[in-house]
Amino acid sequence: MLANAEGSPLRLHSGRQLVSVDISLLAAAVYFSLAGAAMGCLTGAAPGIHVNTLCLLLVSMLGALLPLAEGAAQAFGTTPDNASALLACLIVSAAASHSFLDFIPAIFMGAPDEDDSLSVLPGHRLLLQGRGLEAVGQAAAGSLIGGAVAVLLCVPLYFVMGPPLLLYDTVDSLSLPMALLAVVLLLLSERGGEVTAEVKVSRVVRSAGPLSLSIPVPVHGLPVSLRGRAIRTHRGCWLVTPSGRWRLRGAAPEGPVAVEGTWDVRPRNLRNRSIALSLFLLSGLLGLVVMDRRLPCDDLAALDLSIMFPLLTGLFGMPSLIGSGNAPLPPQREDVGEPMTAPSILGALAGALVGWFPGISSTTGVIIASSITGRNGDAGRFIAMVSAVGTASAVFGLLALAVAFKGRSGALLAVKEVLGGDTLPFELFPLLLVSVLVGCAVGHRVLLSAGRRFALTAANMNVPRMNRIIMVLLIILTIVFNGVPGVFVLLVSTVLGMVPPAMGVGRVHLTGCLLLPVLLFLLGIRDAVSAAL
Repeated sequence: MLANAEGSPLRLHSGRQLVSVDISLLAAAVYFSLAGAAMGCLTGAAPGIHVNTLCLLLVSMLGALLPLAEGAAQAFGTTPDNASALLACLIVSAAASHSFLDFIPAIFMGAPDEDDSLSVLPGHRLLLQGRGLEAVGQAAAGSLIGGAVAVLLCVPLYFVMGPPLLLYDTVDSLSLPMALLAVVLLLLSERGGEVTAEVKVSRVVRSAGPLSLSIPVPVHGLPVSLRGRAIRTHRGCWLVTPSGRWRLRGAAPEGPVAVEGTWDVRPRNLRNRSIALSLFLLSGLLGLVVMDRRLPCDDLAALDLSIMFPLLTGLFGMPSLIGSGNAPLPPQREDVGEPMTAPSILGALAGALVGWFPGISSTTGVIIASSITGRNGDAGRFIAMVSAVGTASAVFGLLALAVAFKGRSGALLAVKEVLGGDTLPFELFPLLLVSVLVGCAVGHRVLLSAGRRFALTAANMNVPRMNRIIMVLLIILTIVFNGVPGVFVLLVSTVLGMVPPAMGVGRVHLTGCLLLPVLLFLLGIRDAVSAAL
């Protein structure tokens, strides 16, 4: 039990056990949470630096940090035994604030993180429309609403997943169906922009009359009457007119004919979804190779930081910079827009899946949530939802830690390492939730301030020059972080990232680099597939 220095905390009955309310400990936790929030803001705003890198550094320095935390605990009037709890608050707050600030490098520097790679294109689209500040505002509001909703839901869900209902194992068994659902929804979401217009023939007569000169407007189900020359090819029967060539669904003799029937207008879903599936599999295999570190010159890996940085930068960041054109950015509006509450709440609920199910990434949660709202809607709504998923998943990960003492992220694994033992004390759970709220409050304020500066400054820059500088910076960071293997991954993933727009499909299908390895792992065949490559 957490206690104050005098050993006489105020005790409240929680329904499960006694909970200590220690004002001195709470003040110390807020202090450490503010320090952690500042660290998370720095790692979030820096391209290529993941919060897991910070957590790994903190864990490696645990021997030196614990005495400092013990001294701080005594200075606040609480027992030194709470030092590990204070360090846990620091880590949790850093993860929360990082989930806000990582939007900046994703949009303005083309270096997306695993949690927000899907927001790159909508954010760039708003920036090119002079609505960069709105993109920042929606990301800030979405993260804040998502974090707040997640904190509110964590308390009742604690008693659902844990005692007395104990639904943890039942929910945990749904990981594979959820991953499969995400893949299916992802592929079905691809509709592309091309359609085919055919004539369902009801009557055909030979005719030597004048051809149809007016340009028809195909509308599905409406009647159509055309005159032209019928021809047969290996692809079927066609009616050639001065306004175009139309495929006929039905028999027609070759030569001049008059055709009556109805329009059959359909999107080319099969073609686009086939391409989408191919891109999903290609990016998934690339992600599998990268995660397994089966790369050339892998022993020359420089600082050997996360190889996901060049992978995601190549798939989502570099192609956007290369294809952004030379037009200057328009003046950015000052309006941040109204907060998108409904998409943010939906994102928070999707974040529950990410924070709870092992192997389900933020990308998967976004895919499931966006299948409900539609990915082709307003870019601001999509950004709000993506941001809410990232922050809410960091919060709901605490729920899995509290109920089953399982870390769903690098930050929570660091918390386990700091706390030791095999359970999370019940009275520490609300204290960590307070740290999350502190991190969210700081991250929200810093994102709005820093995002405004970035958006308004970017509008006054030479776009081609700025893009070249950013691309050079990303290449330098790749060399520093990952050496020769990182450069190889960046090159290959950039080439693959330029394929979707050339083929007329969404770049979202390249999230297979994260989703396919997870799916193979849940199916229990990841090692076999890796060995076969």
